[in-house]
Amino acid sequence: MSSSGRRPAPARAADAAEPGLRVGLTIKGLRAALRRIATGQGSLGPFGGTPDFAGRVAGITGARCENLTVSGRGRVVLAPGARIGFGIKPYLAASALSVQVVLDIEAETVNGPPWLAVDYGAGFAPEHTVPLRRPDAGTRWTLHVPLPQFVRGLRLEFHNQIVGPATIHACLVQRSDLRDLLDHLFRLPAPERQRLTGAKVAGVLAALEDRRDAVAEDAAAERPQSALAAAIGCGLLADHAQSAPSDPRYVGVVERDDRLGEADRAWMDGRMAAFAERPLLSVVMPVYDPPLDLLEEAIRSLQRQTYPHWELCLADDASRDFAVRDVVRRLAAEDPRIRPVFRETNGHISQASNAAAALARGRFLVLMDNDDLLPDHALWTVADAIDRHPGCRMLFSDEDKINLEGRRAQPYRKGAFDRFLMYGHNMFSHLGVYERALFEAVGGFRVGYEGSQDYDLALRCMERCAEAEIVHIPHVLYRWRQLPGSTALGGGQKSYAFAAAKRAIDSHFERMGYPLESIDGPGPGIAAVRTLGVADPKRISVVIPTRNGLDLLRPCIESLLAVGDPLVEIVVVDNFSDDPGTLAYLDGLRRDRARITVVRSETAFNFPHLCNLGVARARGEIVCLLNNDTEVLSQDLFQRARAFLSIPDVGAVGARLLYPHGAVQHFGVYTGVGPYGIATHAHAGRADDAHVQFSKSVLLQQFVAVTAACCFLRKADYEAVGGMDEAFAVAYNDVDLCLKLRQRGLKVICDPGIRLVHKESVSRGRDVDPTKVVRLRREAELMEARWGREGLRDPFYNPAFSARSGDFELAEFPRVAIPWKDPAGLAEVRPEAPPEIEVAYEPASEGRAGL
Repeated sequence: MSSSGRRPAPARAADAAEPGLRVGLTIKGLRAALRRIATGQGSLGPFGGTPDFAGRVAGITGARCENLTVSGRGRVVLAPGARIGFGIKPYLAASALSVQVVLDIEAETVNGPPWLAVDYGAGFAPEHTVPLRRPDAGTRWTLHVPLPQFVRGLRLEFHNQIVGPATIHACLVQRSDLRDLLDHLFRLPAPERQRLTGAKVAGVLAALEDRRDAVAEDAAAERPQSALAAAIGCGLLADHAQSAPSDPRYVGVVERDDRLGEADRAWMDGRMAAFAERPLLSVVMPVYDPPLDLLEEAIRSLQRQTYPHWELCLADDASRDFAVRDVVRRLAAEDPRIRPVFRETNGHISQASNAAAALARGRFLVLMDNDDLLPDHALWTVADAIDRHPGCRMLFSDEDKINLEGRRAQPYRKGAFDRFLMYGHNMFSHLGVYERALFEAVGGFRVGYEGSQDYDLALRCMERCAEAEIVHIPHVLYRWRQLPGSTALGGGQKSYAFAAAKRAIDSHFERMGYPLESIDGPGPGIAAVRTLGVADPKRISVVIPTRNGLDLLRPCIESLLAVGDPLVEIVVVDNFSDDPGTLAYLDGLRRDRARITVVRSETAFNFPHLCNLGVARARGEIVCLLNNDTEVLSQDLFQRARAFLSIPDVGAVGARLLYPHGAVQHFGVYTGVGPYGIATHAHAGRADDAHVQFSKSVLLQQFVAVTAACCFLRKADYEAVGGMDEAFAVAYNDVDLCLKLRQRGLKVICDPGIRLVHKESVSRGRDVDPTKVVRLRREAELMEARWGREGLRDPFYNPAFSARSGDFELAEFPRVAIPWKDPAGLAEVRPEAPPEIEVAYEPASEGRAGL
C-alpha cells in the first residue's frame, strides 16, 4: 500500500492551542491539566475512592498527547485519533515482573474500550495492541503488561471508541497485584484451571522454542536473552487478550438467539420437511494431537445438531498421542455417522484434509477444525440456505471466537462474498461449505499451502463459480477456539500461514491474469495489493468542477501535476467563477493546452451537470471525477486505477480520503443505512490506522458506492449508464451512478492505496438550513422511489448491524429473519427509524460530490 506523496504539514507550536489538536503536551503539562480537572470538578472520581487518586498521574514518564485538547476547567476533548504515549518509570520497570496500566476516564461518548499499544523494541504494531479491560461498569480501565523491563514505550489509543469531551481522573502505571492476576484463575473449576494453565505453559514454551531458533540465526543480536524475554512478553500479552470481556450486548444477543425452545425445534422440523432435498452434509475434520477434551467437545457439538443428515469424515494424521485414536475409535463405535481414517504417516493438514474428504458421501463438504464448536442449529441453517439458493456451490457464515473458559467474543459479522476483500484476508473462512463436485474439480487442498490451505482452496473454487453461486449466511454458525499459538488469537501467531496466504493470492492473480501482487498489509495476518504496470496504459482525464476557491483549486492542480504522469490530462469545469484571482489563475491554466482544458459553465450549480460537461470534453479512456478541495498523497494513484480498471468486471475505483488532521473522511459508502436509510460514508471520523471489523477499515474491498470526490471509471461505462443524473443536483448523484454501474454487472471497489487529503470541514458542525434540508429530503425520496428499499439494501453491511448508522453498532434485532427461530415466538421487530437528515460539513466550495 503506497503512502508516498504530499502529506499535511504537522501543526506548528503556535497552532497547538487551536481546537481539535494538541501536540507536545509534556508529562508536567498533563499532570497539571489533570490536577485542574480534579479542582474544577469539585468532586472525586470513582477511581480508588480516595482523594489521592483524583487527577493522579504516577509511574509514567515522557508523556506525549496527540489530537487531545485541554479545554476550560481542565477538561479534555478527544478528537478522532487521540493518543497518549508514555514510558514506564525506570525504577518500576526494573523492579516489577508485571505492571498494571490504569486509565480512569469519564466521557460523554464511550463506544468501546481504549486500547494499549506496547513497544517491545520493534515499534508499535497492531499485533501488540489490545483492548483495556473494565472490571465493572465504572470508568476505570486496566491492563497488565508483563516484563516491563523490556518495554520501550506504551501508547493509549482511543480510535473512535471514546471521543469528544472527557475527564481523565487518573493515568498511571503501578506494580501488578498478583491477587488481581490470579483471582480469576482460582475461581475456575479444577479441570478448566488445569487445562488453561497447561495451555498457557505450552504457549510460552512454544514461543521460547520459536524465538530461540530465530535469535540463534541472528548474529547481530546483542542481547538474545532480552529478545527471548520480549517474545515471551508479547505472547503473554496476546494470550491475555483472549480473556478480555465480551461485549455485553453481543453476549445477550447470542444467548437469546442461540437458545432453542421446543417451539423452535418444532418450527425447524416443519421447515425441514418442506425442503426440496435434505442433503447429506459431510463434515471434514483433520486431526493431529489435539487436546482430547477439546476434540471430544467438537464432536459432541456435531452430535447435538438439530439437522440429522450429516456424517463426520475424520482423518487422524498419525497423532503422536495414541490416546487420540482411542478417543476417535470409542466415539465412532458409539455413532455410525463418525467415519474415521487413521493415516500411517504424518502428511500435515492438506493431506489429512484430503484423506478425510475422500471418505465423504455427501453433496456438500463442511470444513471444521478439531477443537472448534458449532451451535446446535448450524448444519440445519446450512441446509436451509441450500434449499433457499438452489444451484449454490459455496456457502459461508459469520463466526466468532470462544476461549477456554467458554466466553464468546469478537464476532465477525461479514458481508456478501467479495473476492477483493479476499485479497486482504480470508473472509470466507468459517463456516466454509463447498459442493463436493467443485472441491474435487479443483483437486482438493494443495500441498505446500499448509497454514492457509483453506484460503488457497477458497480462491481456486471461487474462480469456477458465478457470484450468485457463493452464498453468505448472515448468522454466526462457527465458534473458533482461541488457543495460544492459534491464529484465532491474532494474525501474527503463525507467520508461515501468512506467507502461504500471500503465495495463494499471487497464484490466483497469475491464473486470472491480473496485474496485481500480494504484499504485507498494514497489520499482522492481513495482506495489501501492489499494482503492476499494464501493457497498454490508458489516458486518464481528471474532471474537476470548481467555482472560485483559488486557495483550494491551486494546491489540488499542483498536486496532480507533481505526479508527472504523461498520460494524464486535467479538465477544469468552471462554474461561473467571478473572483479575479481565480479567473487569472484559470487563464494561466488555459495556456497549458497539452495538459489542461478549462471549460466554462454559466448555469446554476448542478454537480452532475458539471461532471457530465467535463466528461464530454475528456479525451481519456478513463475519467477521474475529483473534488477541487483535494490533494494527492499517493504518487501511484494513476497506476493503481489503471491496474484495477484493466479487470473487466471492475466498473469504478474509489479512494481513501483523509481530513487534513489525518482522520478518515471517506472509505466507501454503505447504502440502506444512515440518514433516511439512503447512504452514509463508511469509517468516517476514524483514525487512519484504526483496524475496525477485522481490518475491513483498511483493506481493499467492494462497496455498493464510492464518493465522486475521487472516483475512477471508464468513460465508455460512464456514457453507457447515461452519466450522472442531473435530477440529483447535490446529494446521492454518486450513489445513483454506482448503482447503475452495478446494475450492469460491474463492481465498485475502494482502494486504500489511492490516498488524498479532502479538506471538507470536520469541525464546522451541523448546518440545518431549511432550504438545504428540504432539498436533501426531496433527493432522498427520489432515490427511494427509483431504487426501492431492496435496491438500496447493502449486501456488504451485515444485517445484524443497526440501520441508524454505518458504524457497525449491533442492532437489538437483525434486519433479516433468524431462520431457525419460530417466527411466532420472536418478539415483535420494530424497524429502526433512520435519523432525520441534517446538512453537515458543508464544503468550502460548490465543486463537491453528491453524498
